[in-house]
Amino acid sequence: MYRRMIDRFTYLKVMNIRIGSRSSKVKRKGKSISIIIKALFIFTTAQIHAPFPVISIEGESIIEREEWDNDIAEKEIFPREMGISQDEVEINQLKEKSPKDINTIILLIGEMPTDDRNSNFAPVFKTEQEDIFNTNIDLSLLWVGYKLTARCIQRKFPWRNTTLSETVIGSFLYASGTNFGFAGGILQKEKRFYTNYISEIISLKCSLPWSTSFAFSLDSRQYFFIKRDTGSDFIMPKNHINIFPRIDFGFDRLTEKGVDQLTEGIKLTSWIGYGIRSRWGRWGEPPDYEIGGEAKTFIIYSSILTSGLLLNNNHNVVLRLRYKGGVDNDFLTRPRFGSTIDNVKLDVVHGFTLDEFRFVEEFGLMNLKYSFNLHKRLRVNLFFDYAHIFSRAELSQPCEDEDQTEDVLAFGYGLRILSWGGLPIWLTHGIGKRLYPRKRPVEQAIMAMTAAGW
Repeated sequence: MYRRMIDRFTYLKVMNIRIGSRSSKVKRKGKSISIIIKALFIFTTAQIHAPFPVISIEGESIIEREEWDNDIAEKEIFPREMGISQDEVEINQLKEKSPKDINTIILLIGEMPTDDRNSNFAPVFKTEQEDIFNTNIDLSLLWVGYKLTARCIQRKFPWRNTTLSETVIGSFLYASGTNFGFAGGILQKEKRFYTNYISEIISLKCSLPWSTSFAFSLDSRQYFFIKRDTGSDFIMPKNHINIFPRIDFGFDRLTEKGVDQLTEGIKLTSWIGYGIRSRWGRWGEPPDYEIGGEAKTFIIYSSILTSGLLLNNNHNVVLRLRYKGGVDNDFLTRPRFGSTIDNVKLDVVHGFTLDEFRFVEEFGLMNLKYSFNLHKRLRVNLFFDYAHIFSRAELSQPCEDEDQTEDVLAFGYGLRILSWGGLPIWLTHGIGKRLYPRKRPVEQAIMAMTAAGW
């Protein structure tokens, strides 16, 4: 602070001499006193958050802003006096970044098992623009693997406490799962035909008192299947339209901030939907047909509880509980979970690959995370997961996972490295094991991800 005062006082003296030299001796004395009084007034009333004010005096420009900025940059007054290095400036700016500051994000994600399971690799691109044409309309575009999502959000429409959103989704080739990566998961993908759909979703959300909300959504989805490699007597699934109305209830007092998604507060969301297909019937290889007419109508329901505790803006504990199930679901709508990609809002079980648990009717999942800074550029993440499968889907052909219930335990550890230039890199090693009813070998997977935003 004292150095800042000395530098500014020196600057004012130079300013005084420059002006004084242009006048007579008598005028210079009077004008110098006037300038010093005005300058001292500006100096004492200047705010800290505006360290580079444009100082001008009536009738004459003392110094250009560019000259003042260059002078300060050469002297490096403020970083030295405050004890902030360039590395810490980068980290602080990255931590304080919010979605409003970053409009476009690119992620490169890889999930690599240590055994003979296939790896998953995919780019993720997301861009969004808020307040289009100075209105309450936001636009966003998300591209993940074989899936493209465009969304328009109209805030305070049609009423002040409501939000209307329209979403269009195109998912192609392997649309019966998460459809995440360009490579990997070959053993889990349907090889006999391609599954594609285009979905149009309209949702109206109403904000209620005490941080609660209610929403109604209508999803119209058109499925079309393309034969790939089937036998002569194979019956293809029928192209159809799927109408899925859904109701959501929510309580939200949760905040997430920064590149590390520091979480604080509590959030509860629950939803239920009822699906109706325009036509559906049995399909597959005779005589082992897949579920048919029973799945012409189906139900899906889910509930998620998330709670976060943040201490000293560093130590962060996050607990996530999820339950998801349904009635008369088939390969298009059946709940799936499992992944080691732990920071893109997936149902994670470390050590397992994306959608590894597929033949499930209902499951419960607990994720516990503890993270802390080990260094200004290094953050440590510790994970613990527990999953319970309540019931499995009825399949025409028995599979390895034929038991109705199953318990899965997993844990993981990872690092977030902030490289020079502000580029974050995430590395996670996950270890998981199926405990009940049959013990199986330990499964492991490694996740690597980097992101850039502007």
